[in-house]
Amino acid sequence: MGSRIRILSESVANMIAAGEVVEAPFSVVKELIENALDAGATEIAVDIKGGGSDLVRVTDNGSGMNRDDALAAFDRFATSKLTTADDLEGISTLGFRGEALPSIASVSRMRLVTCEDGDIEGTEVDLVGGEVRDVIPAGRKRGTTVEVSSLFYNTPARRKFLKSDSVEVRRIMDLLTEYAVLHPSVRLDVAVDGKLALGLMAVDTLAERVAGVLGSRMAAEMLPVSLTEENGSVEGLVGRPTIARARGAQQVVAINGRPVRSRLVGAAVRSGYGELLPRNRHPVVFLMLTVDGSLVDVNVHPTKREVRFGNSRRIFGLVESAVRSALMSHDTAPTLSTYEVRTAGRSGAGSQSAAAMATSELQFPTVVRENGPVAISEDELRTETGDDEHHTKFWQLHQSYVFIQTREGVLIVDQHAAHERVLYEKARAALSGAAETGPSQQLLFPVAVDLSPGEWESLDGVRPLLDKLGFTIQSMSGRTVLLEAVPGAFPKWPHDRILHDILTELPSGRPDVRDLVESIAKTVACKAAIKAGDRLTEEEMRSLIDQLFATELPYSCPHGRPTFMRMTSEELDKRFGRT
Repeated sequence: MGSRIRILSESVANMIAAGEVVEAPFSVVKELIENALDAGATEIAVDIKGGGSDLVRVTDNGSGMNRDDALAAFDRFATSKLTTADDLEGISTLGFRGEALPSIASVSRMRLVTCEDGDIEGTEVDLVGGEVRDVIPAGRKRGTTVEVSSLFYNTPARRKFLKSDSVEVRRIMDLLTEYAVLHPSVRLDVAVDGKLALGLMAVDTLAERVAGVLGSRMAAEMLPVSLTEENGSVEGLVGRPTIARARGAQQVVAINGRPVRSRLVGAAVRSGYGELLPRNRHPVVFLMLTVDGSLVDVNVHPTKREVRFGNSRRIFGLVESAVRSALMSHDTAPTLSTYEVRTAGRSGAGSQSAAAMATSELQFPTVVRENGPVAISEDELRTETGDDEHHTKFWQLHQSYVFIQTREGVLIVDQHAAHERVLYEKARAALSGAAETGPSQQLLFPVAVDLSPGEWESLDGVRPLLDKLGFTIQSMSGRTVLLEAVPGAFPKWPHDRILHDILTELPSGRPDVRDLVESIAKTVACKAAIKAGDRLTEEEMRSLIDQLFATELPYSCPHGRPTFMRMTSEELDKRFGRT
């Protein structure tokens, strides 16, 4: 019997490797950007078409390659960045495995044009499916251009699992934001489908680059971090708690210059903020750690995004101390905006609770509906002292829970969860067309909001839904928009934060309209609802309960938490040994 074990051909081996290295178009951008930076480029241009699956082109002014190196670059495990196994102990370059170019080439059509400094002419290499089809002289100045087109053309199963173009572009822009922040001295221009999406000139400091990426207003809310200990050092910026996001998209962490994903560092950052940050918020941070290379293993996965630390406890303590020191040395209290002050003084709303303003603006029904799955009847809310429903007793515990006396005992209502349910169903009805466009509140002072590249790419797809909800958003220069009106339920919530939260919490993949409606409705309901700690009058409590039991599903908030619980007199009697 012949041998059944065979050595795979190089082309098949490269395609298998591509499954780990090339997850999606953003993976291609990552590898090509890292090559450009390792080559010492000071100017990089990125062109994206069709979400990156049609074309990714990266052009740099780095060191370039001669003809022999240009061809050798497509051999698997060919690299100029390592020589011996000892070199793995202190890797200083972004790339080192020698897998990226052959892996990408094996699942695409690729064209490379490169030239070394001082050469009269450069070299062009054309490949299809990893096979070299042509090598010809080419004219260009020092540097390298790599074009990757028809990604996954020969692996259709992989191609069909790509997300929508807008989602893929968003992932690319989030990735490029990381490298832009970590390399402020490099000029970066990004074009999407022929239009400039990001243009960043070279600057001297991290703060200047953050201002270019996220806007000057966001940059003004960042605090400097600088701590050096025996175990290493941490430099960078951390955001005030007031600009924390609903997800961690604006968290960039680099270890010895390499952007990474590290649960350890993320937990240390969170611990550094401590009680300054709500559980469901994620801080905006840009941190660069420098540690002994022998204590960090970056050769964990082909994507080089995961790392292991030789002394995780010391790294945790270093990051935690750096973040906490930065926050404690500055005033992190929220700043009252001019708009909030003027509104309170003009309308007298300063003494109103969020519940009162929200109910008056959104005009919810104030009676318990008679038909449908009502959890509590009007009759149950009447007390034994009379037939009038207004004899029902309401009181508030710790400004978080509403207690209601009933014939059978007591109802305990979570005021935030209850208001979330009310606002969610109102927003969902408006967004789905089951109700008229939600009422808007014109802002006395329109708010300029600087969007991140990823948020900017997401805005166009949901703008019609935001219009129906009551937003009025005008585009300004660059990625800045002007918020002129907001839904009536948002008189007290920071308006720029609402827009950031909506755009960052949108579902990934290829969401249909229903998914977008659900996401936006849940976000606005959570952010606009009254909070634990908001004092309510008896009339406000009564209105909230009436509205809750007029909803389709009063039993839970949109996130599944219960809105109320019953406790019967019989149960109380048992607890006190009366039966």
